[in-house]
Order: sequence, then structure tokens, then C-alpha cells
Amino acid sequence: MGDFPYKKLVELYSRLEKTTKKILMTNLISHFLSEVPPDSLEEVIRLLSGQIFREWEEKELGVAEKLVLRAINVATGVPKEKIEEYWKKFGDLGEAARLAVQNKKQVTLFRIPLTVKKVYQTLRKIGELEGEGSIDKKITLVAELLTNAEPEEAKYIVRTILDELRIGVGEGIIRDALSRTFRVDPKLLERAYYLTSDFAYVAKIAAKEGETGLKKIKMELGRPIKVMLAQAVKDIEEGFRVVGSPCAIEYKYDGARMQIHKKGNKIFLFTRRLTDVTKQFPEVVEYVKKYVKAENCILEGETVAWDYENDRPRPFQVLSRRIQRKYDIYEMMREIPTKTFLFDIVYLGGKSLLDTIYKERYGKLLEVVEEGEEFTFAKRIVTSDREEAMEFYNKALKEGHEGVMMKNLNAIYQPGERVGHMVKVKPVRETLDVVIIGAEWGEGRRANWLSSFILAVRDPYTNQFLPIGKMGTGLTDEEFRELTERLKPLIIKEEGKRVWIRPKIVIEVGYQELQKSPKYESGFALRFPRLIRFRDDKGPEEVDTIERVRKLWEMERGGVEQQ
Repeated sequence: MGDFPYKKLVELYSRLEKTTKKILMTNLISHFLSEVPPDSLEEVIRLLSGQIFREWEEKELGVAEKLVLRAINVATGVPKEKIEEYWKKFGDLGEAARLAVQNKKQVTLFRIPLTVKKVYQTLRKIGELEGEGSIDKKITLVAELLTNAEPEEAKYIVRTILDELRIGVGEGIIRDALSRTFRVDPKLLERAYYLTSDFAYVAKIAAKEGETGLKKIKMELGRPIKVMLAQAVKDIEEGFRVVGSPCAIEYKYDGARMQIHKKGNKIFLFTRRLTDVTKQFPEVVEYVKKYVKAENCILEGETVAWDYENDRPRPFQVLSRRIQRKYDIYEMMREIPTKTFLFDIVYLGGKSLLDTIYKERYGKLLEVVEEGEEFTFAKRIVTSDREEAMEFYNKALKEGHEGVMMKNLNAIYQPGERVGHMVKVKPVRETLDVVIIGAEWGEGRRANWLSSFILAVRDPYTNQFLPIGKMGTGLTDEEFRELTERLKPLIIKEEGKRVWIRPKIVIEVGYQELQKSPKYESGFALRFPRLIRFRDDKGPEEVDTIERVRKLWEMERGGVEQQ
């Protein structure tokens, strides 16, 4: 059966939008999934999560509000001015589409009821269109969907296209709903997701093969896994308490974490966001071919913008230009040379090393890689000595690095988790990665710039963004200008001077103090947040969570340790 009605999914969207209760949302999705035929499950999960493309696919729909506006006009015959009037009234182009379809001028003689497969396949096709004439083709395809859509279907098609589903379904809810529907252990689902980075694929296996199938899921070369994450600790002493003694201590580099897949002569490079950056770093591809002796493996390292003349790292902001660049790659490579520092190996010769302890994994890493100037190992010591550790930490800072990582020698690798096997020590008060969700137009000489930026953290269970403060002071004119240029295309609603922004731009902020506050939805407020840098290596799904904010607040109040 490939004809599961899109209308049924829309009915679920509508129910989910009316509640914020996680248990109810999980129950609604679980009941719904039990009615979905197996061959439509993958498309349903993708549409439910709002992710048309897999995380590592370098594609996006590339359809802005103005193009959707034109498509609504083509599909319904309703004048653009009227659609804009709806849009302005509700601040939601999806709602404008619903009203336009409801009031459309032309009658559709042969309306074909939409299925989840039709909607999903059309959206993928839209994202794959490139080159001359692609804009008109995209408008035609969106209009085709809207022509066959019922009013409520049109609303959610438009919201999906604009990445504004607003139903609050995060990874945790999808995991729990799948667990309940197919009677499988949620930890098995989570493990399978961390190994495949694709809940839609995992759902299909759970439906067809249950726990037996989930246990069989393995890493695949060319498909990135979720990386193991580090906790932050305040100093070396706390680091020893968390990871144990002796431990490995490595330089913490200010670069892009690189997951390197080698499959014969085929090399894949993924960032911690799972973005495929193989084309952006052709020199790293060549270094892997030159220095890695293993035929098949997955290595981890950090690629850093490097000043070879002074033998020092350059700031991450410089490297981010390489990550974003899609053209003139070799010119950029000469302008911003890199150096890659390796620190782990998780797959070798067809076998997973995830359950192999770290000191043994590191031994295998040394066996399969020959060092070169541009492709080497992270500087590292193994010690129990506090003085030696502090000396190494200070040396890392003196050489221009962020600090150090401390690692448990006997720990296995746990993808996607922030466990106590690995911690980071940096010299500054802990910062937060937040996403900008709103702003206000400035006054006086800054009248054409956005200011007073609303910052938000994430609820990982519902995937909603919770405001935690405003940033408006301490910025240079250049920073106001850059923030305005980046945020202006993402404005989704204006209310006087206030604008609401699609959550996409992630920044790292420092702050004077973290306070409890009923003023913001998160329940917390940052006092005097200041911009440290843009985090172009992170997507909105990777900003800090409300749980982390709560832990930081507790640590500041009573020294609660992160376990």
C-alpha cells in the first residue's frame, strides 16, 4: 500500500498543535503509527519530524516565503495582495495558504487526493532542483501540491516547506512513540538512531523486524554516526574526579570536529552536525589517502585553520568560511590552509570499535595512521599528576588553543551522549550556544539594523525553543551589521518594531550571571549576554538544552557536579 492519505497525517498535526503535554503527544503519535502501513512509515516519520532530507544530505528545499506566496497565487487564483493580507493578519503563511485554498477562484476539476508518498516525493524533488529555471519549476511543484490540497492540508504543506511545523515533536517523543507502537526497548531505538542518524530508517526496521532487527543495525561507511559529546567541568581537579585517574589529557582545538570515513579510495568527511564537507576540504581527503594505511575505517579528529608561518591556530570564525563555501574551493584552500589533529578511531576493517575501551582504540589509531605535518595526532599526555596536568593545560592555552580534553582510559565510545567519560576544561566561565528567535529594529543611527536579539535554548523532548534573554549591548557596528544581514532573510513575522525570526542562526554567548526568571518561557534569564562568536558548525537542533541551563544554575548556586 503506497496510498496512505496525507489528510490523516494532517489530522495528527492538528491534534499535536493543540497540546504541549509530552505523554499525550507520545500517545497520539503511537496510536497513529499503528495505523500506518510499513511502506509509508519512512515518509510519515520524515514529514512528522519536518526533515525531508537526511541530516547529512547537503540539500534543503530552498523555497523562500515570496516563492511560496507566488505558488499559492498560481494554485488558487487569489490575488497576491489578499494572500499577503492573510499573512500579515495571522503571521503565518500556512494559515494564509489555508484561507486562500478555502476561497480559491478556480475550481479544480480533477483533484487527486494527496498521499504521504506524493507529498514527500514532491518535496524531495523540489530540494533537488538546481540551476537555470529551477525557481519556476519549484513554484510549479509547490502549486501542484496546493492545487490538490484541501485547506488544512495546504496549511501544513506550506509550514513544512518553510520549516515551521510548530507541532513540538522532538527526537525523544518520536523515540518513545516508536517504542510503544512496536513494543521495542527505547534504548535500542536510541542506539540504532545514533548509529544511523536517521529515525525514519530505524522506524522501518522496528516495524518489520522488531528488536532483532534493531540489534543487527551496524555502522556503515559513508553514513555518519552521532559523535560522543563532552561535559564541561570548571577545572583540572574536577576533571580528574569525573573521568578518573590516570587519564588521557589532550589539547582542545578550536576547529571543526571531523568524522573521517575511508572506504578504499573513497573518502567522506562529516562535521559534528553530520554535514558532508568532503568537497570543502579536498586537502584533507588527500591527506587521508596519503597517511591512513587502513583500507576501511572511521577516524575522529579536529580540522583547524592553521597559520603555518607562525605555527599557530587561527580562530574558528576563519575556518567557518571554508565550511560554508560551495565554490572556488581551491582558492579558499590556499587562503585558509588547515591542519587536522586525530584523537580517536571507532571502526576498523569492517568491525565496530564502539565497545572497545579508549586506550585500546587509541593504540589502533596509532597503528593505522602515519603522521604528516598537516595530518597528525592531537597533543596528548597520560597522567595522574595534577601539576603535570596543569602544566600541560597552561601550555595548550599559551599555544593558542581553547583548553584541554580529559578522557577515561577504560571507557567505551557512546555515540550521541554527553557522558562522564570525556570532559572539557576551558579557562572562561561556561558559555552557552543559543539560537536567535526574535529581535527589534534599532533607533537613531541604527534604525536600519536589528538589535535587542531574543535568545533561546532548546527543550530536547519537544524540540521547541525557549527564550532565555535578550542581547543588545556590547556589540560593535560590524556585529550589528552582520547579524542584520544574516537574520533579515529569516524574518517570519513583524509586529511594529518587533520581528520574529526562523530559528537558524546559532551563536555562542558569554554572560555575567544566570538567574531564575518568570519573565522568560525557559524560567531563566541571562544577565548581560554578549556575543562571543557565530557557531556556523552547529544547527538549531544542537543549541544548549534547558537541562544544561538548569545544571549550570545549580552549579553556580551550590557546586553540583555534572555526572
